[in-house]
Amino acid sequence: MFEVSLAACAMLLLCGEAGASSCPGEQSQSQGSHRVLRPQSALTSFRPEEQNNTEVVAQVGSTARIRCYTHFLGNALVTWTKSDEEFLLTVGERIYTSEPRYFISHVRHQKLWELSIRSVRASDAGAYECQVTSHPLAAIYFFLRVVEARAVVPDGGALHSHAGVQLRLPCRVDQATEPVSHFFWYHNGTGINFSKTRSLTIVTHGYCSYVVIENVTWADSGVYTCAPLRARPANLTLHVLQDEQRSALYNGRGEGGFAAAASVLPPVPPTWLLVACLVGARPSC
Repeated sequence: MFEVSLAACAMLLLCGEAGASSCPGEQSQSQGSHRVLRPQSALTSFRPEEQNNTEVVAQVGSTARIRCYTHFLGNALVTWTKSDEEFLLTVGERIYTSEPRYFISHVRHQKLWELSIRSVRASDAGAYECQVTSHPLAAIYFFLRVVEARAVVPDGGALHSHAGVQLRLPCRVDQATEPVSHFFWYHNGTGINFSKTRSLTIVTHGYCSYVVIENVTWADSGVYTCAPLRARPANLTLHVLQDEQRSALYNGRGEGGFAAAASVLPPVPPTWLLVACLVGARPSC
């Protein structure tokens, strides 16, 4: 749903090319016959029939918020049930389940009853009913779709480079419903986000992250793990080549595409330029 190409991720460090793209989260609200309910004040004017069959999307580990507006139904009480399992969740502002992940919020001036589900699991997917005790009774159905975000790395998880060049190891997140707040990087099982012994920089923005190795050495070879918060991690193996291996790749006898590209990467812009880029533009990744 929120896929971003790795080529688009490369635009992060190129200020002039990043500004025209839109962010992955700014997708159309149309989802087949359903709508993705978004937290906008304009929704308070929705009639019950306009909210019915709304689809809400949440990723595993996040908080799902299902909003039921009763603007045209007076001050009637609301009950929430997981209707496909006939499981009563709330009556008014009281929780009727022992599951501690459920919360109810009533914003009176907006006629809003919001059901929140924290630390969402795949099993939470399904139909939820907001039943309003008006006369006659009104029932508004919502469908929660749960997705699992996952890290994605290029070229089947294997990169080739030679020593002495600057190299970027990219990682993006697919199926995320919100920008990723933290990317954790590991080299051969050891965390490198705050390493003071390595000549590298980690750049993170939105749905993408890079490890920038300033000067590749033999010590940089090995397995890099990209582990975004609330997403399935992915491994990327870096092979640092000897001269004869590099020659074989350039002559078409190996996987030379990425090795050649790695040797001609443009230099990383200074910190002040990167900050100016992020402030002045909204890159696609």
